[in-house]
Amino acid sequence: MINSFEELFSHLKGKGRENIVVAGGEDIEAVKAVKESYDYGFGRGILVGDRDKIEGVLSQFPDKGFIEDIVHAVTDEEKSSFAVQRVKNGGVLLKGQVKTSKLLKEVLDKENGLRTGNIISDVFVFEDQQEEERKLVLMSDGGVNIKPDINTLISIVKNVVMVAHKLGKENPLVAMLAAVEVVNPDMEETIAAALISQMNKRGQIKSCTIDGPLALDNAISQYAAKKKGIKSAVAGIADILIVPNIAAGNIFGKALTYYANFKNGHIIVGTKVPVMIPSRADTSDVKFNSIALAIASKNE
Repeated sequence: MINSFEELFSHLKGKGRENIVVAGGEDIEAVKAVKESYDYGFGRGILVGDRDKIEGVLSQFPDKGFIEDIVHAVTDEEKSSFAVQRVKNGGVLLKGQVKTSKLLKEVLDKENGLRTGNIISDVFVFEDQQEEERKLVLMSDGGVNIKPDINTLISIVKNVVMVAHKLGKENPLVAMLAAVEVVNPDMEETIAAALISQMNKRGQIKSCTIDGPLALDNAISQYAAKKKGIKSAVAGIADILIVPNIAAGNIFGKALTYYANFKNGHIIVGTKVPVMIPSRADTSDVKFNSIALAIASKNE
């Protein structure tokens, strides 16, 4: 089981290098992340963008051996389209200096994009530092699905469970989050959580153990779960946190990043290859962590 990002980096060493196709390769933070993946031995870059500007960025690096190729493109539409087509030959896709909307339009194109027919969702992974031992915890979906219905939530669970399996968690413990730990007919998310938990108990959702509704404290703190008398295989030790909507996930993820300073990364799954759509404010460290997650999550 992989319990930290350093363990993840070590796990990927020696498995060969994956292409990291950067849509908008003029982004210095993205290039730094690609360089770090090369130094660790599991990545190499294919930069799609304005060749002159990319060459200017690369002039800051004494050794340019971490770049496999440069694909010249000028507009965001060209950069996005060329990057999506190139990644079909292998690798993972990273957003650089292009608008998210332009890249996602190409990713989601029904004929030429990276759709699989599955729901796509964002998986946020952070290194939990609250206990003595480090642990990677996954959260979804704070980036794609705005207000998921029950069927979409089930797909979100299946997507994030797949990533957990890739990180060595054979039977991840999934907490369906809400504001309370009891079913309240006035709170739709508690009903959805209870239904999905029951589906798991009846074998309709496999390869994980699900419980909910659980408030955040009950999901991650054994002390809180014990004090509230919650008896559950998941409470206090959840590996996966499923939020009820994009607002909850977005706020939670940014709170971990900016208040708690937890190491993190995130990827979009449900596509033919993992896709990284980092925030413009994300540092090269977050992008590097995301690259490692994307490579680890690739279908072999």
